[in-house]
Amino acid sequence: MTLQLTSVVENILKLVEERTGKAIRCVEKKDLPMSAELRQAGKEEAFHRLFHRPVYDEQINYVIANQCGHILRLFEAPEEERFMPIANHRTMMSYVMEMEDEFHRLAKVFGQEKIRRMVRLWYEGAVFQLTKMPPDIMIDKWLYDEYPELRPIQLKSLVRQRQDAVQSLTQDTRKFTPDKIYRVSNIMNYAFLKVLEDHFRLDWVAPYHSSIFIFDGSALAKVTETEYVNSHAGDRAMIDRWAERLDMTTWFEWKPLSNL
Repeated sequence: MTLQLTSVVENILKLVEERTGKAIRCVEKKDLPMSAELRQAGKEEAFHRLFHRPVYDEQINYVIANQCGHILRLFEAPEEERFMPIANHRTMMSYVMEMEDEFHRLAKVFGQEKIRRMVRLWYEGAVFQLTKMPPDIMIDKWLYDEYPELRPIQLKSLVRQRQDAVQSLTQDTRKFTPDKIYRVSNIMNYAFLKVLEDHFRLDWVAPYHSSIFIFDGSALAKVTETEYVNSHAGDRAMIDRWAERLDMTTWFEWKPLSNL
């Protein structure tokens, strides 16, 4: 089955091929956790691989365009200045040691085995937000401004993301989540939605107005709006700024792309 995409996304994929000097090969994958994943070619590989589910809807266009944006930003930088944020055993141990008391507290309520399974999921989720949301903001602005034909699909995807973010404000989520994870996740969600709300001229952060996250979230959004340098180096700098403000600097580290 041939992957059916909009002409806009086909053009963005061609742009990736031109910028990276490597072709993109489509690969159908039934057990993919998301509709599509554009896996960047390694140094010795001849092509990038675009994995996709056999069945998908129009939202696959936004998923692919977003992932293309990350690769394009990376390849705008000189080769020796391309870095990737990495979570590994050392960084996870830093997180575990910091959060140990919280895990013990929750284990007394929900059971040791259940919390043990959640420890890695909490970590991966928080680091994913921290390292992906700042560049995602710039990519979403770029897609919105440069590819208006994609806007209906883009906004539909972002509305779903907003619904998930707002859902995480519930008391049930708070009871079953370490305090720091609950706090930083909601602050990052607010900052992400607020910056895009201002750019798209929409009303997305109203559910946060009665929460405590509006204070730290607003400060983080202001830093992001006023100090972001629109480049791969700027992505690194802003991710580091978020990490400093949220006290997450030891939860990940930067590695040169050439070493991966």
